[in-house]
Amino acid sequence: MYCSICGTEIDSIDDAVDAGWLPSFWDGDTEHEVACPSCWEAVLQVGEDGEMEVKPEYRGKIVYADAENQNQHYVMGIAVRFDAHNN
Repeated sequence: MYCSICGTEIDSIDDAVDAGWLPSFWDGDTEHEVACPSCWEAVLQVGEDGEMEVKPEYRGKIVYADAENQNQHYVMGIAVRFDAHNN
């Protein structure tokens, strides 16, 4: 999985929990997935509703890495069938 802000990769959910990664946060009305400790400590705060959100001075200024990395762990397989008897 990848930090939505900086794109740093971590191998597993268990490693992320142990390292203090944040599972999700909000930038306005948009929810983003995980954030590494360095990023969330620098640019996030607890909002009035108790949810983690982007600090006002960073709202609308972050180019999120979660969009570019969201498909990184999908696996696609293709099978090709060759029948030697039907040339």
